[in-house]
Amino acid sequence: MKVLVFTHHYPSMRLPTMAPYSYHTYRALARRCELRLVAPTPWWTRVRGASRELIGGTRESHTGIDALFPTYWSIPGQPRLHARAIHASLGRTMAGLRREFPYDVILAAWAYPDTVAADVFAREAGVPLVTTVLGSDINEQPRDAVLRAQIAPALQRCARVVAVSGALGERLVELGVPRERVVVQLNAVDGARFSIRDRVEPRQRLGLPVDAKVVLYAGYHVPEKGVDVLVEAMARLAEAGRRDVHLMMVGGGELLEPLRARVRALGLADRARLYGWALPAEIPEYMAACDVFCLPSRREGCPNVVLEALASGRPVVATRVGGVPELVDEGPGGNGLLVPAGDPQALGHALVRALDMAWDPEALRGSVGALSWDVVGDRYYALLEEVLRERRGAG
Repeated sequence: MKVLVFTHHYPSMRLPTMAPYSYHTYRALARRCELRLVAPTPWWTRVRGASRELIGGTRESHTGIDALFPTYWSIPGQPRLHARAIHASLGRTMAGLRREFPYDVILAAWAYPDTVAADVFAREAGVPLVTTVLGSDINEQPRDAVLRAQIAPALQRCARVVAVSGALGERLVELGVPRERVVVQLNAVDGARFSIRDRVEPRQRLGLPVDAKVVLYAGYHVPEKGVDVLVEAMARLAEAGRRDVHLMMVGGGELLEPLRARVRALGLADRARLYGWALPAEIPEYMAACDVFCLPSRREGCPNVVLEALASGRPVVATRVGGVPELVDEGPGGNGLLVPAGDPQALGHALVRALDMAWDPEALRGSVGALSWDVVGDRYYALLEEVLRERRGAG
């Protein structure tokens, strides 16, 4: 089987922290079939690079997958044009790739612009399209009527649409995708990298008090992730006298510097550390150093970082949004606590409760459905084989 993956959700040398879950999924699938990848890249992200990269894009294989990062030409700030722009810009590239690598199926990810553009390329090549939706591409993008008019028909034409949570699967049905073509596939986690470890050594390396109560957030520092709510919750804990609670925040984004300023203004600089970006290979160290992982998002799909925390034997405090309740069980013998989004008081109370509870690390790790990405690779391979059998039968 020859599979062409079409998505911008893939790490490059320029963006090595991009979408590690995509990297693991496609690497696992590539062990079962011939696979190439195309990651459309907007021109405005390359204006400071070499002119040959701006015009011709780049080709990389350091991840173990032969990946093209071709440039597409659209208008910044006008997302409604991006799918058509990708099709117009990449026509020659895709035609050449089709001759060089006569793929049997396109596997896309992210509803817009990736899936919408891939839909056209798949129909031109006469191959089926399977796509994966991940979160805000389904929860947010279809709120725009113009985008919805492009997204819904493309998804409806897909042979299958994979949703990384049951909640996203229901949203697909609402968008008109036949229920029988919706496949719910939760992400996996690398159980070898994310494992139960002692806290002492990683805390010493990160400069944390060995005896502190430590909360970790890892991810983008953007409004939808609720990182501002987490900082305000820390302030509430300080006011309540819980100065033994320390916070680690790993990642970057538009709120990183404003949050650093807010931490200083609240007098939390000695207990809240904002580390900035970390490579995916460094995240297990932070997981090992914490007592509780916190995900205070306002919106979510199926956050892989929750699975990474649980595989590390750490309980999770998160908001009751998207697919998070499918991962976090707050019942007897559960693996975490859930709170409403946007409520620093409730978040602070839940963090204290989680920090003061006795958790069984082995039971937390046991709550993860798949501790190997090979499970996901097998399921994608079986799904694509099923689609191709149907196509051959219809022909």
